[in-house]
Amino acid sequence: MARTGSAAEIALGHLDFRHAAIEDFVLSSGDALFDVAFAMRVGALDGRHPEAGLAALMRVKAALKPGGRLFIDAGDPLKEIDLDRLA
Repeated sequence: MARTGSAAEIALGHLDFRHAAIEDFVLSSGDALFDVAFAMRVGALDGRHPEAGLAALMRVKAALKPGGRLFIDAGDPLKEIDLDRLA
């Protein structure tokens, strides 16, 4: 649905979507870094598994531009995770 509703933005190269298990996520060679990431229903980020959560956050941080932002679906409003605090 996201791709269908954003076809024009995707065609212009302004938007892209990825759907992957966070623990397996890596950019492909030649992929540009993202400005923003949004995680929805990601168990590794719910706080129950701190080691998995840290690994997941490091994967996302590696895929974002410096200053890139990560938002997670943790209710209303969305929760922003400060990735700058990670080593």
